[in-house]
Amino acid sequence: MSSKVSKLVRIALAASIAASGAIATTAFTTTVAQAATSTVDGQITRSEIIARADYWYQIGAPITYTTTGETYPDSSGRGYRKDCSGYVSMAWHLSDSLDTTRLPNVATEIPRSQLKPGDILNSLVDHVILFDKWDDAAHTTFSYYSFGSNPVKHKTGISINAPLFDSHPNSDYKALRYNKVIDDVVAPTASRVDFNGDGKTDIAGKLTDGQLLQWAGNGNGTISSSGYSLVPSGNFGAVSDLVAADFNNDGKTDVAGKLSDGQLLMWAGNGNGTVSASGYSMLTSGSFGSVSGLLAADFNGDGKVDIAGKLTDGQLLMWPGNGNGTINGAAGNSMVSSGNFGSVSDMVAGDFNNDGKVDIAGKLSDGQLLQWAGNGNGTVSSSGYSMLTSGSFGAVSDLVAGDFNNDGKVDIAGKLSDGQLLQWAGNGNGTVSSSGYSMLSSGSFGAVSGLL
Repeated sequence: MSSKVSKLVRIALAASIAASGAIATTAFTTTVAQAATSTVDGQITRSEIIARADYWYQIGAPITYTTTGETYPDSSGRGYRKDCSGYVSMAWHLSDSLDTTRLPNVATEIPRSQLKPGDILNSLVDHVILFDKWDDAAHTTFSYYSFGSNPVKHKTGISINAPLFDSHPNSDYKALRYNKVIDDVVAPTASRVDFNGDGKTDIAGKLTDGQLLQWAGNGNGTISSSGYSLVPSGNFGAVSDLVAADFNNDGKTDVAGKLSDGQLLMWAGNGNGTVSASGYSMLTSGSFGSVSGLLAADFNGDGKVDIAGKLTDGQLLMWPGNGNGTINGAAGNSMVSSGNFGSVSDMVAGDFNNDGKVDIAGKLSDGQLLQWAGNGNGTVSSSGYSMLTSGSFGAVSDLVAGDFNNDGKVDIAGKLSDGQLLQWAGNGNGTVSSSGYSMLSSGSFGAVSGLL
């Protein structure tokens, strides 16, 4: 709407809306399965809101700004007013082109720090812009879409403290969230083990003297020939069943493992190829004394890294992660409806069949490599299926899973008795290549154990 309306009118109108109780008090932001497209006035994912906004932006010049009420269609032919609030109404897939005074009727005010893609900054009778994303981790700059003049615009790198947003005073804007927006579901996968934060999967392991070393991934199925210490002091000689993942949700890869007294500790990753010198308990209660073969991944699809492991009787249990570096240690939940994992060794986790759910793979004593498909709810299939079309893993130990060659498919790596470190490339369908390829240009993993 026009920016020529006086500030006094804006203040009076804001007071009127607040007094009427028209602003909604509860936003629907529950994460549910993403539909292909939304319906008019129905639930809509954040990614679809941005895609709808981008549709007009990509068309560009043919869509001309007007204050006469003229409309332009969305991708399905539904017309929306060609101004700032009509643009937001189109992006939100509303049944009507609401103006900036009525957008608060279908939205909830939120703190600016909580802005997510598809939310808006609304200046009541002046203007509205559609929030796209934060441009930095500190939430100091952001990107947005707007249609206050020709053409539809996409602005990036805008300071959240700038005096003006789209030529309108920063202080006039309120952050609002559409009441029917739903968060997109991010397919759960085993966390990428990227200790140095370069976007390539690394491998770590222990030496016999307790040193914990990291070999940086090259992103092509190989790793550096030299290993570098992950800990500034101390060693991991007394730690077993090591696993790596982002347990505290800070975007850095952590390390967890067991002590002989049953404690389960986590060493927080620093994101530069090192972890904290001290380990912290992941258990609020209980003990991992009888648990072995630990795995770390988001098995139940809640966006938090869980831990799974075997009991001495072969049960496979999962302890849900809390997303803060701890797990629910009071009781583990069974991952299989029947059967057990007593004869399975060298277990690893990953989405081997690319269905968005975390699977488990492991070896049998006869050399078979099997995969148990994840159900996405903290359980896996009762039956395991062969991951090999030929060959055997009888001579392979210390298995570790990850996308080592950056092709979007989960691979498996492991050691031979002569110290070779090989990678079997994932096919993305629950199988891996029949032949393993060396991950080292020189050197040997003969003295390295407990790969993660």
